[in-house]
Amino acid sequence: MTASLAIIASTERSSPGETGGARSATPAPGAENPEISHADEAGPLIKEIMRRYRPKGGSIDALGVCLDLIEGRGEAEVVTSLRRLAPAWRDHAIACVYAILMPGDRRKRLGAYFTPPHLVDHLISRLTDLGLDLTQDRLRDPAAGGAAFLVPLARRKVKSWRDAGVADDEILTRLPAQLFGREIDPDLATLANALVRRMLTDEFHIQAAGVAALEIVATGDSLDQEFAGDHAVDHEIGNPPYLRLPRALLTERQAEFEDIASGRLNLYAMFLRRAVDQVPTGGLVGYVIPASFLGGPEFTTFRSRIDELAEVLVVDIIEKRSDVFLDATQDACFVVLRRRGEAPNDGERATVSSGVLRADGSFRPVGSAVVEPGGEPWRLPGEDQEGTATLLTWGYRGAIGYLVANRQGERLHAKPGPGRYPLVWAKAIAPDGVFDFDRGRKHRGKGWVDAPATAPYIVRTECVAVQRTSSRGQKRRIAAALIPAGFLQAHGGVVAENHVILLVPREGEAWDGQALAKALNDPAASEQLDRMCGSASISVRLLEKLRLARPLLRLTSEASPAPNASSGDLSAAIEHPDGP
Repeated sequence: MTASLAIIASTERSSPGETGGARSATPAPGAENPEISHADEAGPLIKEIMRRYRPKGGSIDALGVCLDLIEGRGEAEVVTSLRRLAPAWRDHAIACVYAILMPGDRRKRLGAYFTPPHLVDHLISRLTDLGLDLTQDRLRDPAAGGAAFLVPLARRKVKSWRDAGVADDEILTRLPAQLFGREIDPDLATLANALVRRMLTDEFHIQAAGVAALEIVATGDSLDQEFAGDHAVDHEIGNPPYLRLPRALLTERQAEFEDIASGRLNLYAMFLRRAVDQVPTGGLVGYVIPASFLGGPEFTTFRSRIDELAEVLVVDIIEKRSDVFLDATQDACFVVLRRRGEAPNDGERATVSSGVLRADGSFRPVGSAVVEPGGEPWRLPGEDQEGTATLLTWGYRGAIGYLVANRQGERLHAKPGPGRYPLVWAKAIAPDGVFDFDRGRKHRGKGWVDAPATAPYIVRTECVAVQRTSSRGQKRRIAAALIPAGFLQAHGGVVAENHVILLVPREGEAWDGQALAKALNDPAASEQLDRMCGSASISVRLLEKLRLARPLLRLTSEASPAPNASSGDLSAAIEHPDGP
């Protein structure tokens, strides 16, 4: 995948997204049986190939190098390594070489992070199980990149036609009629078409002269209305760019995609919304996208609208968040939709197939995910908890820590002094649920921050600190600790760093903070969060939706907020409860 043309000049943040490649399919008659065809073996070899090209990024002709590699020309060690890979992994490696050789800033603006073959293989299998007919259905990849979806789809189609006795001339007529892609980067579109032609000549021995003019990937921006509906398709597949829409373009595109916008628009949400419009009723849409949409508050409207327009059939999680997309760390998932013919019943929740794709490419079915109506977080498989209390029941409200350390470094100090307050780092929340200020201070070397005495973000009342960043691999997703009243009184209050969530008592309503921290540290609370939170960042709003044990003990009067405590004004100092 790569980003829309209008967005290249000013994109502010990028994540992986784009085309993939399929795990090695059955070779055509006469083809070699490749040595390496699994993710856990191919990954290290591809990393070694990338190591050879990385120093040359932005300084040589990326397209020329990659076209040579397709033809078996180039550095001898690289060519030898590529020959050890199965065709799909070889294509993926060559596409990654292209990405490595791009100027770094352009790569980020385009979102050129290519999907590995085992992910593509899984998505195609899911679509096939749900009714995709590879012999005749028409498919499009709107962000085709290095043709990582289109090459394996073409491979499967051609094999089925060959098995049915279809002549090569007819195959070359059918293929561009049934497969189409669009790519914003002209050189990448050229590379994609070259990879398709290589597959036809090398694996199926179709004459080179016959495929020389074949092009199934065109250059252009799939989000441009100019291309809307220009190719009739039955289904859509892909991995669009994971880029937040630049603020400069937000107003223009917000109006166009207002039915999914409840915050900053993201390109992958725009691609998915457009895809549902462009497949026919009953058509499938299969995408690889960030898992953050599952529960992220900014995707509330997106979840609601997609559920109205399409039946959700699959939500599968990708086990690893690192070493999946080259040079990027990303929590991602598969989602498969079927366009509805009519709207669902109001308030109707749905259960959908769900599982985990492991790092080695194997798939483990887990159970049923729950698609909640009205934009509520979608829940991955698991047991519903018996708790009936929420943070509101406990009498607490949450807010993200005020201080962004890498932007306000001049305010940080190693020692206390006049006008300085303890800075609560995430590291101060120990795994055993104890607040350890020195642990956080020693980890970062600076534990004190300048702040005006009247600053509304200074918290002076007993509260619960929660680590804002976690991962699915942690023993517990939630790590919480009480910041005791004694510590706050001794130092006049605390300031929290941006990777910390502070749960502050509501005046006159709060129950015991130590008990709240214990309830949050219960594995059952982390399991609930795991089902809703698809990203490493924990949302305040998702914490507010957790079902916790009911409180038993009121907060003592000594620890409750004083009438003039700044904690009562904390939320006023923060624009959004989930922070920047």
